[in-house]
Formats: sequence, C-alpha cells, structure tokens
Amino acid sequence: MSGNFGPSLLIQIEDELQKIHHLSSEYYSNKLKLWLYLPVFEKILSSDNQNVIEAYTTELSFDFINSIINSSLEGFTPKYLDRIEFILSILNSLPYLTSLNLQIEKAIKKVSAWNDKLNNALNGKEIISDDKNLIIPLLESYNHDETVFGLLETITVKINKSKNSDNFLIVPSEKELEQLLDEQIKVSWMNATNYVKDFIRNLDNYHEVIIHFNKRTRFCRGNSLGAALTIKFIEELLNYYNAKYLVEIVQGIAITGGLSEDGKILSVGNDIISRKTELIFYSDVSHFVIPKQDEAYAKEKLEELKTEYPDRNLKIIAVEDLEDLLSRRNVVSIKKQNPVVRAKKFARKNIYTTIIVLLLTALFTALLTIDFDDNPALVTLDGQKAHIKNKNGKVLWQIDYPFDTRNLGDPRAVKAFFKICDVNNDGSNEVIFVKNRLKDGFIYSEIGTILCVDKNQNLTWEFNFQDTVYSEREDLPPIYSLFLIDTTSNKGEKILLFWANNGPSFSTAISGINLQTGKRIKETFWGSGHTFGGLVLDADRDGAQEIIACGLDNGYEDAVFWILRLNDLDGYRPTKEEYIIKDKKEASLVAYLRIPKNDFDILVGHRTTGIVFFDLSYKQEMKKFSFTLFNFKTTTVEFSAKIHTVIYEIDTNYTVSDVIIGSNFRVIRDSLVAHGNLNPPFTDTKEYKKILINNVLYWKDGKWLRKEEF
Repeated sequence: MSGNFGPSLLIQIEDELQKIHHLSSEYYSNKLKLWLYLPVFEKILSSDNQNVIEAYTTELSFDFINSIINSSLEGFTPKYLDRIEFILSILNSLPYLTSLNLQIEKAIKKVSAWNDKLNNALNGKEIISDDKNLIIPLLESYNHDETVFGLLETITVKINKSKNSDNFLIVPSEKELEQLLDEQIKVSWMNATNYVKDFIRNLDNYHEVIIHFNKRTRFCRGNSLGAALTIKFIEELLNYYNAKYLVEIVQGIAITGGLSEDGKILSVGNDIISRKTELIFYSDVSHFVIPKQDEAYAKEKLEELKTEYPDRNLKIIAVEDLEDLLSRRNVVSIKKQNPVVRAKKFARKNIYTTIIVLLLTALFTALLTIDFDDNPALVTLDGQKAHIKNKNGKVLWQIDYPFDTRNLGDPRAVKAFFKICDVNNDGSNEVIFVKNRLKDGFIYSEIGTILCVDKNQNLTWEFNFQDTVYSEREDLPPIYSLFLIDTTSNKGEKILLFWANNGPSFSTAISGINLQTGKRIKETFWGSGHTFGGLVLDADRDGAQEIIACGLDNGYEDAVFWILRLNDLDGYRPTKEEYIIKDKKEASLVAYLRIPKNDFDILVGHRTTGIVFFDLSYKQEMKKFSFTLFNFKTTTVEFSAKIHTVIYEIDTNYTVSDVIIGSNFRVIRDSLVAHGNLNPPFTDTKEYKKILINNVLYWKDGKWLRKEEF
C-alpha cells in the first residue's frame, strides 16, 4: 500500500473513528464495529508515513482485533473477509505490535477458517453447521447498501414452576421489553402450552420461563422470532415434564416469522425477508424456514444472490401455520423417548431442578448487582447532555452540557472538561467537570468554574478562577475559560492541574486544585497568549513529572511550545516587554520553543498561525510530542476555509525533529509558488521542511537561538 498522509486523510480517518466511538450503545454488535474499522485501517495502511501508521495501528489494533475475535462473521461476503485477512496479515508483519499481545494469530485463524467454510457452502459442498440449536436470524437497526448487519442467534429456554402467574425472564436482561416482543413471547407460550397438552397429562397452571440469548444479543426487536420461540417452548416443555414424546430441531435450520394467537405464521415484510435471506446466504445454514407470505421475495433474493454463487445449496421452506411447521420432518423431528432414559430423568429430576434454580439465582443476583452499580466510571457527550455512566455503560444521571459537536469524537476534548476519580479514597468516584459556558454554541460571560460532585450529585466543592493580573500593555481581569489537564501528586497532595484562557484578552495560566478540598495551590504559571493543549508526565524519566503545553504568544505573534517541571510551576514565560505579566518572576523552563509564521502566513497577512485545540499528544512508541498548526486560506475567518498546515514533531531532547505537511496546504502553497507569489522550494519537499525546522527558535540562556547556534 502507498499513499500520501495529510490532514484531509486525517479528517476522513477521524470522522470514521467518530462513528465507531458513537457505537457505545449496547444495541450494536462487534460485527458492525469491525465493518466500520475496515476502511479506517485501509486508509491508515495506505499512508507512506511510517510514523502515522505506527501511531494509529498501535492505538487502534487492540479494539479492531478484539472486534474480530468477538464477532460472528456470517453475512460478510468472501470479498469482505479477504479484506479483513489482508489487513490482519499486514498488522502481523509490523514488529512493534508483537509485544502488545494482540492475539493477531487467533484472529487470522478465525477469519481464515470461517472464510474456508463459507466458500465451501457457496460452492455447493456439503457442510454441517457447528450449531445444533435452532437458529434465529436477527437484523441490526444499522442499515447499509453494501452489507447486511445482524447475526444468527440461538436461544436456550429453561422452565420452572411458578405459583401465581406465568413469568418471563430475558437474559441478557432489559429494563423494559419492547411491546411487540413482549406480546409475541406470551402468544408463543400460549400456542406451545396448547400443543403439549396432548403429550403431558398434568400440566401446571403457571411457569417461570427463562429465555437466554446465547450470543447475548441486545437488539432483538419485533415479533419475528415467534415461530422459533414456540418450537423452543414446546421442546423444553416436553423435556421438563419428561414426556413420552420429544421434539428436536434438525441441525442447521434457521427460522423467522411471527406467530398469531390462532397459530398462523406472520409475515416479516419484503425488505426484512430479503435482508435475512442475504444474511443466511452468507452462512453455513442449509434450510431457511419462512412465512408463506414472504416466499416470493425470499426466493427472488435467493436467485439474485445465486447469480454470483450458483452452486449455493440453500433451501427455502415456506410454512403457513404452526401445524404445517411441526409436520415438516426435514425441520422438526418428533420421536418417542427411550423408556430407560426417561426413568433416569424422572429419578433425578428434583436434584437437577435444585441445581438449576441455584445457578440461575446466582446468575440473576450477579446481573442485579451489575444493574445497581451506581459508581460513576465513564462520561459520554452527545452535544446537548453529558451522560454519567457506570463501568458497564449504564447511564446513572445526566447533566445539561451543550458541546461543540466537532469535538464529540475526540476523547482528548472530553477529558479537557470531565475527570472521574476517587477523590476521598472511599471506593466511590466523584465527577469533576468544568461548568459549561456554552449557550447555542457561543461562550457567554460567567466566572470560570470547576465543580466536584459525588455519585449522588451532591456538591463536594466548587472552584472559581477570578484572578486579575497586569501587563504594561493593559490590565487583565476575568473572565476565563477553564480546561482540565490531569490529576497528579505534588508535594504530598493530590492535585488536579488545569489551564485558564482569558476571554477578553491574552493572558493564560496553568495552576492546580487540591482534589479533596477544592482549594487552589499557591503556585501559578502565567503566559501572554492562550494555551491550546497540556500534558503532565515524566517525559525524561528522571522520576519527576513535567508539564508540557503548547499555545500562542501575543507578544511574539508565534506559536509556542514549552516544558516546565511540576516543582517549578510558578512565574511567567518570556515574551516581549509590554506583554510580560507584572509582579511575577520569570519561570524556570526546561525548554521553550517559538515557531514563527511561515511564508504563506506572511503573504496572506495572518497575525498568528492557529493551533488545533486538544491536539497536543505524546507518542510513547516514537518518544515524540506532536501538535498541529492550522490557518485559513484568506484573512476571512470561515470554518470552511480552515486548513491544517503543518504537524510539528518534537523529540525528548525538546528539538523539532520532523514536520508533516498538510495536503491542502501543499496544494495551495504549491499553486502560489508556481504563479510566482511565493519563492521555491515546493511545499512537501525536504528543502521546505528543512526551512520550517531551521526557523524554529529555542530559548537558551536568555536568548532566542536557532538550532545551529547552540
């Protein structure tokens, strides 16, 4: 694979990753996530920038491979499976992934084995389905023209006696059953009990019925499992009462269709039967039982699919009612039970019943324990509300929290406003968040505030940032926008680091709050130009943490990057005289870099370049910091005209080691060079990159020097 990596490709990748991040709902499968990941990895691996490939594959491969291992692959065509295998083979060849224990070999074996089995089925070879249970095709709500999303579910039914009423329990549990599904369960049970009365002499009035979805499906909706559920109820009732005759499903059978009170098999609809036929077609199922009303559309879809795979031996069996279904011996087998086996079952029935009850009690106790977990662990944003969730993804409570939808898919943006941690070491987490200052997408005047609430939403502490500082140029009163960096320990106390940007003017600050009390630490680091990203880590591995940040400097009108030790969090960063924050000392910085405007910025007349918010990151594998500069095509500031210009990479010696040119920037600047408006060299060349790297200024012994000067 080869290709050029630039912001346009980065935007495409991030847009597609945002779709995947939004699949936090419990009603989507790993298969859908896998399908969405596939083009992302193909784009990543098409880059000719090895640093980009390493960064993304290291970050995403675990979830991608985990999705494969936990996916059921039916419904995918051989072409899609080949694409998955090809991606896996490349990942398996990358040496830096070897130490991450990603189970790539396991994923390769799974996809390869299924691909072989599917191709055998499509080419007409006789196969035996691995699943001996009745198969129910279920579709996901996510619809796409290229492929069908769903899976082949199986269910296990367990029956116990009940005193006062029939009770139906679903595993995985749901708070409320969808109405059609709830009604269909009751109708299927009624049909099943009416049928078995001819085989069971003393049928109890009431039962507890546990329906276990073996693949733990959470997107079963509607009544289309009615016929299959009725067969399973009949099968289990006859087993439970140890009847003389038993019902067994023939292996490799899939069934769809609802059931009416008078036993009629109900249509699932033209579109749904077509999609389910396609899902079954790309599987190892040999017989598909459907409602009679849907026969024409199912066979039409089957013939369409067989134009590519004419040897696929899939039988469509159309049935009108329950009696018709039970009379099909190629679907259902009714046989007399061995008397000796029946006698043994009778003797041991009470023991087995007790064991089953204990196991199910333990199961549901565990499920209830999970359901009642009220400890905050996660936060997700939808643009209007913040959803506070427990570790299993259950929403505990919500906060009105308007948020820029362009940043919803970026976890770094969310972390700048929310932090969940155990403040008091009492085993329960608190939620710390910046009070939202957005209304209809705009910032409105309010004191910058950080709140800490316990799991019951009781306020633990509230912090307000109200500093007024001064420069020769102007006074700098509040208001400030606040952003969270991270929690850490300093001088024996647990603190939360944050940065603050002045709304009306240029001052910026980095400081900390005691996590338990909400009181601000005495040290504050000041700058003259807003901060756009911050990290805290031990970058040089000397046992002491540093604060790493990037932003702008209004005095120099340049982008800046700086590092200071956590123990030296005080003073101001150097700038021009009129912008210096008064009555503060000059900070002791580990490193301080200025990135001047490039020739394009100067030509267009921009005062400063721009820095992408929350983009500052540290790539552990490459031992590099990076952040992205952007600008606008003209001096008219319109989002549609925004372009990423250059990604700067800084090594652990705190010097710029490489730059990555944005593709849109390359096109625009190369055109200006070609027309004589800018001097050569062209943009994405070693010569131009060298100019950008050599223009960077470093603060050394009170002077600004270029790299070759020190």
